[in-house]
Amino acid sequence: MSRSGNYSMLTQVQERLKAEGKDPTNISLLSRETGLSRDTIRKYLAEGVRPHKGKGKRKASKLDAFKGFLKQQFSCNQFNCESLYDRLVERGYDGGITIVREYVRQFRPEPEAASVPARTMRFETDFGKQMQMDWGFVSYRTGTRKQRRKKLACLVVVCGASRKRYVEFFSSSRQECLFIGMIHAFLYFEGIAETMLTDNMKSVVQSRNKLSIVFNAKYEAFMAELGFGTRLCKVRTPQTKGKSERLVDYVKDNFFPGRTFSNLIDLNVQALAWCDRVNDKEHGTTGLVPSEVHEQEKRHLKALPSQDILDRYLWVERKVSFDGMVSYEGCKFGIIHTCNDQYVNVTRIGAGVLIMGSQGELVGDYTITGKQKMYYHPYQWPEQYRRDNGRGKRNYGFAIQDDEFSTFSSSDSSNLADYDHVAGGGF
Repeated sequence: MSRSGNYSMLTQVQERLKAEGKDPTNISLLSRETGLSRDTIRKYLAEGVRPHKGKGKRKASKLDAFKGFLKQQFSCNQFNCESLYDRLVERGYDGGITIVREYVRQFRPEPEAASVPARTMRFETDFGKQMQMDWGFVSYRTGTRKQRRKKLACLVVVCGASRKRYVEFFSSSRQECLFIGMIHAFLYFEGIAETMLTDNMKSVVQSRNKLSIVFNAKYEAFMAELGFGTRLCKVRTPQTKGKSERLVDYVKDNFFPGRTFSNLIDLNVQALAWCDRVNDKEHGTTGLVPSEVHEQEKRHLKALPSQDILDRYLWVERKVSFDGMVSYEGCKFGIIHTCNDQYVNVTRIGAGVLIMGSQGELVGDYTITGKQKMYYHPYQWPEQYRRDNGRGKRNYGFAIQDDEFSTFSSSDSSNLADYDHVAGGGF
């Protein structure tokens, strides 16, 4: 029994002896009643109960060194333990996920009450039959100014049978970005499904009624060239494409909160690495690993068209600034000085950016690294560079003074005698 337990037993015995009319301070009597030695009883009666030396001390946790990082993540509404655990491991954490869950539970806000949805039938497809895509929008802030919030568009594509997922971010959800994202997804999946299930976005559908669907003309040409069909969800029924809807939630809950990135290209490099990681994990619905199942599914996918067709959509036109720079996905890239085109074509492959002139020549080739935003071409200016602003001599206008007023000309000499007399000195 602990010391505090022995002392508690001793006080109870003393109370009972006192009630029986016996001496509650008799050492021999207390020793017989409690079974404690006489020296122990004397010590308890003289000193009482002292707190244990180790009482109140908390054992160090492997998570202590990372709590500052976790609180920074909490400020970004990131409470997903699986995502937090992955990021902690990247920073050197070698503990378990249970400790993380117990710590996060103290800070996670109560979930909002959700309405009970109507029962929906789960829709499964065979290998190579269908992919689903959707746009999601996420918010981020720049620097430490919390009020400066901006948005990014996130395109998600998921294979219906294997559940393999692809995610890419863009500055907007315009049609140009949709085509680039879809082709990047097809390249990632190593093939194209028979149909693409999506909602009624303007870049896909021009008009729709109960009798007919009119696709956007550019999207219809895109479908024909790549060789797939499109199936549209019913209006206001997002649960029809539940796989892509769930992936949007997964990105917003797992990947994006608390993440830091320097530019859009850096964010997409991180997103691709995240896709590789989650596709190698067991899927919560199927209980299978998507990347392993996809090895079977890709044998049923259609081959991609020729590179010439893909390049028409992957290369986008950008204007060249007066100093030979091209803006693309949050960065600026220089081109060689021999290229005098006002517009060039740009594409991104992973972390690499290529710039092509109007004659098909490569005028810039870059690999994105770190937080760098400006990338200069080694031959952006000629060796014998001479600054020429191109303005020439300006023929500025002039004003007219009335005849009755006179003013010293800048070339006239001034007589300072009057000033000398007033100042009382000489010059």
